[in-house]
Amino acid sequence: MSWVDNKPTVSGNLIIDGTLEAKHIKATTITADKFSGAVQEQYWSYTDDVDLAFSYSTYVTVHEWTFPKCELNIFKGRHVSYNTEGYMNTGTSTEYTGKVYFKLEAEVPAVQSSTIIGQATHIAVTSGYQLVSLDGFIPLNRIGSGGSVGLVGGSYRTYKNLKYDPRYLQGSDLVTNGNFNSGTANWTIGEGTHSSGYGAYSLATGASNKGFSYQAITTEVGKLYQVTGNIVDGVASGEIRISSSADLDNNNTIATSTVQSGSASVDYEFTATGTTTYIILKASGSAASQTVGFDNLVVKQYIDKTLLEISTTGGQIVAQGTPANIYYHPYSGASSGSWQVVDTHIRSDRTVPYTNYFRYNADVYVGWFNDSIKLRLRCLNNAAFGKTLTLNNLKIFMDSRIVE
Repeated sequence: MSWVDNKPTVSGNLIIDGTLEAKHIKATTITADKFSGAVQEQYWSYTDDVDLAFSYSTYVTVHEWTFPKCELNIFKGRHVSYNTEGYMNTGTSTEYTGKVYFKLEAEVPAVQSSTIIGQATHIAVTSGYQLVSLDGFIPLNRIGSGGSVGLVGGSYRTYKNLKYDPRYLQGSDLVTNGNFNSGTANWTIGEGTHSSGYGAYSLATGASNKGFSYQAITTEVGKLYQVTGNIVDGVASGEIRISSSADLDNNNTIATSTVQSGSASVDYEFTATGTTTYIILKASGSAASQTVGFDNLVVKQYIDKTLLEISTTGGQIVAQGTPANIYYHPYSGASSGSWQVVDTHIRSDRTVPYTNYFRYNADVYVGWFNDSIKLRLRCLNNAAFGKTLTLNNLKIFMDSRIVE
């Protein structure tokens, strides 16, 4: 038989007649809303009528179950949510105020896994925590609830304040001669005429009562940018436009300052749609040779970062000036067969005389992994002294979804 090369991409609908294995799929290459089966899995577990006697400190296991491993062994974001109804008859007109505690726990496996979060850079140390930054937003999905952050071989540390900032830093100015100190250099006239003197730029309308000049800048698709500048009052109106082409076709406009009939400070954002983007200066008038001024034009890319605070108890794990790969450790080196707290949920309740009904629910992001995990939900009833709380219709929902 003859051999043929497989095409590197597939366009259109793809029908697979056979077995699709994990090695054929890369997690970041499939859009979940266009692919079913291995991309998203949903399971649930259930129990009913669990009586919980009042206690000051004793937790009772309400339900124990296993979250199945991911199909095709693909790494996915794993979510657990639960909801249940609580019933209590106090048998008295006395009102009680108390709390009900829930703990979601995971059994520590014989072989503990760790997940790389990314390369962390030291920012600062304050109040016993080290602030680090990581590129982009993907690290958000690498850290689950509970567990710890550390190096590949351990150095387990608690953490807090995990968040994403799409505008954490800005890159260098992408516009050349945006202050016009070099005259009209680097600006191409598209219609009308332009001139510059003493650091001021003037754009005049042409025969069509419009004028524009432009400059191409290099951008990255999908990234966020900020545009700032000044429109200086003139006879013509002014506009600072971002476009995918060097023309005034409105269909190519990505973002604009809108038309300004007087002096104005411009400040807006756009998301790049191509690798070459154009900043366009436009003059609009009622006749030819009407002018408007522009100055201080700046376009900068926002640099998005994920920020995380890591405990310095035991020492900093990321040295200043030396970025390091950090890892998420869901079990923090605990003994095999023990149980680790993944999430704690506390509900304050006040009873009414005799019959009471409550509802408890919580959502937990467990982490990014592919193996099965044994879980249990435990509860401490501290709601009303001496009174039994019955949990009815406890529903556990498990969701596995491909994430970045």
